[in-house]
Amino acid sequence: MVKRIMLFVYLCVAVTLLTACGQKSETPRAPAAVAEKKAAVPADAGVKIVDEILSVFDQCVAEAAALAKDKPEAAVLLPKLEKLYADYGLKMAALNARFLALRDQDIYLFRAANGYMSDNRPKHVFDKDNVLNQAYVYYNLESREGRAGRRRYAL
Repeated sequence: MVKRIMLFVYLCVAVTLLTACGQKSETPRAPAAVAEKKAAVPADAGVKIVDEILSVFDQCVAEAAALAKDKPEAAVLLPKLEKLYADYGLKMAALNARFLALRDQDIYLFRAANGYMSDNRPKHVFDKDNVLNQAYVYYNLESREGRAGRRRYAL
């Protein structure tokens, strides 16, 4: 009786191993679909999207600097900046959707684009700080000079 049970268990394990490790089909269907999907995406699609994102960011910074150039009152400048940021927020949301869609289309292109973004973003942020430095100083230090009742606005 014990021998029969052991033989039955041995046969079940052998059948399971043969099924799991057996010969695979010659033409898998899922990788072919992935290859077709990858073929539709240009190799520089991610870099182009990242360049657009950084370009839109630079445009927003330039327009913010132009608004703050003549140093208008903070109460006048703030609504203009809020409108500017809202407009560019919509553009950035659309670009972000395209960037994240790349992840679903081709993960390797997405990773390369993400690395490209990581390499180039710091330069643009540094340039932003340089371009807006005068506005930072003027609007942040104005409230520290003791002007009564004014809110402190940071760009």
